[in-house]
Amino acid sequence: MSTMDLPGVNQFPPDWLTEINRIPTRQQLAQIKNHTAELIDLDTVYHYTNAAGLLGIISSGQLWATDVEFLNDAQELTYAGDRLLRAIQAELVTASLREHVTAGNAGDPQLVEESRAREYRRKNWDRHKNLGNGLGLLPALNSIVDELGQMRGPSRSSPLHVYVTCFCLTGDLLSQWRGYGGIGGYSIRFRSDILKSVADRFRRGDFLGIVYDFDEAVKYHRDRFFPEYLYSGTNLMDDYLKALTTIKNPAFSEEREWRLMIPREEIRDDVGFRVGPVGVTPYLQVEFPREAVTEVIVGPGQHTRERALGIRQLLDRYGMNQVQVKLSTTSLRL
Repeated sequence: MSTMDLPGVNQFPPDWLTEINRIPTRQQLAQIKNHTAELIDLDTVYHYTNAAGLLGIISSGQLWATDVEFLNDAQELTYAGDRLLRAIQAELVTASLREHVTAGNAGDPQLVEESRAREYRRKNWDRHKNLGNGLGLLPALNSIVDELGQMRGPSRSSPLHVYVTCFCLTGDLLSQWRGYGGIGGYSIRFRSDILKSVADRFRRGDFLGIVYDFDEAVKYHRDRFFPEYLYSGTNLMDDYLKALTTIKNPAFSEEREWRLMIPREEIRDDVGFRVGPVGVTPYLQVEFPREAVTEVIVGPGQHTRERALGIRQLLDRYGMNQVQVKLSTTSLRL
């Protein structure tokens, strides 16, 4: 008897076996752990900005972390949210372990192990629905994804605000310089270990690399999306929204982005507001030790010599004599 001959099994999506095979085995999880360690083992990252941004960062010793829903590419939340919704729906309707055994699939150790893990997660999800969290996981996620899909800008009912500062692994990237045109941009090199310590000062703060594909994000960070354990007071929606801010469309993979992330469940007195590309934009001022900065690269454009001299004097004024100033080697017609 085939699986599709079983009563009720034809309601499952045709790619349910593919979905199960995407779940890492224990051996793959060990590889994932090593991969994650490699990602964390980076020395420096770069923050691209304009002249006003550079002046503010160096003179104040602060970075601005913007509410992620107000970024220029806020549609990334919808990209990741849509795929997360489909993955959860597949998780909830895929064939059970008993059905696999009946279908003669019990000889596949990976299938049995992951089916058992999936059933365990389902039981916990049922428990989550009884924790006083309203309609439960799936309807709540549907509501958020629908809200984000209707609006290019901020959601009117987001349960969590995630403030982010963006960095790149590469400090002289043509696609980043293009964003500053003839005005001329700058990239500031930061020590990653210090940025991680800055994130650790905040409750649930993080310094994480962006994953440029939803399937890859689930593969390397599965517990963020399908946790095995849920406890009283757990709010998966907050966890999901935070996780979704670490996923972007593969079209942006050249950026190799990392983010300093600060989640907040409420608007506090330390939230400031500025004028941004989408209008009034909330942000946090995040202090960092000046020894975190090790280099400033002057982007392509006009008056590069004068711009470099100005930066040198600015750095010396604030006791940052050890910071190097370099010119971009990128050719960009302006």
